[in-house]
Amino acid sequence: MKAVIYARFSSHNQREESIEGQLRECKDFAQRNQIEVIGSYIDRAMSAKTDNRPEFQRMIRDSYVRQFDVVIVYELDRFARNRYDSAIYKSKLKKNGVRVMSAKENITDDPTGIILESMLEGMAEYYSAELAQKIDRGMHENVLESKGVGGNLALGYRMTADNKFEIDPVGAEVVRKIFKMYGGGSSIKEIVTELNAQGAKTALGKSFKSNSLSRILRNQKYIGVYKYKDVVAPNGIPPIIDFDLFYKVQDCLKKNQKAPARKKAKEEYLLTGKIFCGKCKGNIVGECGRSRNGETYYYYKCANHKHSQGCKAPAVRKDWIETAVVEETVKKVLTEKMIEAISNNAVELQKKEQSEGVIKELKQKLKEKEKAISNLIKAVEAGMFSPSIRARISSLEDEKACLEGEIAKEQIEKPFITSNQVKFYLEHFRNGNTNDTKYCRDIIDIFVRAVYIFDDKYYITYYYTNDSRFKCAPNGSDLECYGSPYFK
Repeated sequence: MKAVIYARFSSHNQREESIEGQLRECKDFAQRNQIEVIGSYIDRAMSAKTDNRPEFQRMIRDSYVRQFDVVIVYELDRFARNRYDSAIYKSKLKKNGVRVMSAKENITDDPTGIILESMLEGMAEYYSAELAQKIDRGMHENVLESKGVGGNLALGYRMTADNKFEIDPVGAEVVRKIFKMYGGGSSIKEIVTELNAQGAKTALGKSFKSNSLSRILRNQKYIGVYKYKDVVAPNGIPPIIDFDLFYKVQDCLKKNQKAPARKKAKEEYLLTGKIFCGKCKGNIVGECGRSRNGETYYYYKCANHKHSQGCKAPAVRKDWIETAVVEETVKKVLTEKMIEAISNNAVELQKKEQSEGVIKELKQKLKEKEKAISNLIKAVEAGMFSPSIRARISSLEDEKACLEGEIAKEQIEKPFITSNQVKFYLEHFRNGNTNDTKYCRDIIDIFVRAVYIFDDKYYITYYYTNDSRFKCAPNGSDLECYGSPYFK
């Protein structure tokens, strides 16, 4: 895995040495877990109560390029102190295949908070999906009306004033030449060379390359077919190429097509950062190897096995230990009693955060404005009226309206999740499919604190005990009931 480090200090009480310490701890953590650090993002004198941090936002933008798999922070409060910001940005990173890991905490947060964040992520995905549906409906209508739906125009077309396609004579002539040459037996390389020699340009105004030419030759727009997802308008745009030539080119493409190269699958090790060696207490990391018959196998192995410490703990099959942990967790954690306790704690946590957060501060300011308005009105009623008092009352009324708007905005952006919603969310984990990677990842991320592997048994520690507090409680499980955990 490849990682970047995010470091931050928030006030004048902390200095550059704080950043150096965070970077050192994060790099040590990465080395223990065999993670390659490729860069860092550092915000100085920036509070995590806001997401308005330049380097933080740059890191989120860079995640879309998918050059790193992990963001390592010294502790999770370096990433965000606002649970809602944390949920939103973790969700964005997750969609880009990036997860957040803490160098100093085996846990990702308190258990109730993790559940709340997961639910908030789900709500954000729901609203995002709902918005996408509305956009899709508009796009479908545009397709049926032969109007543009955005994106780059295909070479040979341009848009009219009423957002419809029309043929661009210059670009269309280049397209016809491409199809005629390929249908006549010329190779893609030969066509690219001739077009570039003549100074022809793509729709983006660049020189031609093999990939751009292949996309042109397969584009059904050139025979008038206009598509957007599952909506197809057969005569949606004016054609440039006739059917016979187009399908002759498709036959040529099939004959000349080479077998695609096999891509190496990227395996996800769900227990990374949470699995430890029972012998030496070191980190266990994910590895893979290939057998003599060419089969790839995946396993977890103590990181100290390769180092000078020379730990002799055997490797553990990846699929076996992940499935065992998920099944044990569902059986021991998702009981009626525990779901009830978690849902009650979630509600209490939200009440506490709201009472200590931005809304409380805004309500206090609103109360002060209302009191000031009341005092001025009393003064007017007592006969102390003047233009300045009238202006002041008007100003305070405007400030009051702004505060009421801010409170409403906070309440909308940071919805309160009810006990029944938490119960419903947890119930859906009871009958999940252990072959579903997302399901297993959610179970491990939300409920499992750490897993310790010994020769003949493993221990799972969760985020809870049977009382109302959420603490680590060991749960031993005999390995023999599942068969050998070791790769052979």
